[in-house]
Amino acid sequence: MDSNALFSALVQLLLLWLSISLHEAAHAWTASACGDPTAREMGRATLNPLRHLDVLGSVLFPMLLLAFGVIVPVFGTLVFFGWGRPTPVLEEKLRRPNWDGVLVLASGSLANLVVAGLATVALVLAIGSLGEPARQAALLALIDRPGVEHSGAFPVMFTLVRLATINAFLAAFNLIPLPPLDGGQIALRLLPPDWAERLAALRPYGFMIGVLTAMALLPLLFVVIGSLLNLVIQFS
Repeated sequence: MDSNALFSALVQLLLLWLSISLHEAAHAWTASACGDPTAREMGRATLNPLRHLDVLGSVLFPMLLLAFGVIVPVFGTLVFFGWGRPTPVLEEKLRRPNWDGVLVLASGSLANLVVAGLATVALVLAIGSLGEPARQAALLALIDRPGVEHSGAFPVMFTLVRLATINAFLAAFNLIPLPPLDGGQIALRLLPPDWAERLAALRPYGFMIGVLTAMALLPLLFVVIGSLLNLVIQFS
């Protein structure tokens, strides 16, 4: 692995860990604010990755993606994807179990979307401040692949692009309406009882279906996310 590929891999892995930690910590913060301090008392209301990372989902799975060179076809981007340990929530302690439960479940993806938005704003500001070389560095980050040369003066542009894409994808993955993913848990609360019962039957297989669905949709999602970022960069 050359230096550019190693830089890409390390940056994305660290950003993935930070993004996973933010997602799980947001669940813990929201649950505590809604009356259940369980996760906070367990030390989960923190951005410390050691409190949130799962050996399989946060380390081994991303490393397998790196080892097998999973490539998004259009942008040629080496993709890191994973998950953390679920944040424990005792719904009986929530002040409004049903509504507060939805807030707790949605908070993780909302936190990821906020970070994706802030990273995009930071990209625009950096391009406005640093000019055309920064724009070119950001566009180069969108089509990164092992062997592509980076401008050493602008690693921050690569980092901001990856921060935006990783957080946007994590939000989309977790909102897939399949239990036990957050989106599935929200759907169980909002659907009519007979539909919710059918959806609940998928719970034992929901996570694996969700991962496979995410992997199948990963190229499309990154095309959409990358295209939106490309428009932002071009018109900044």
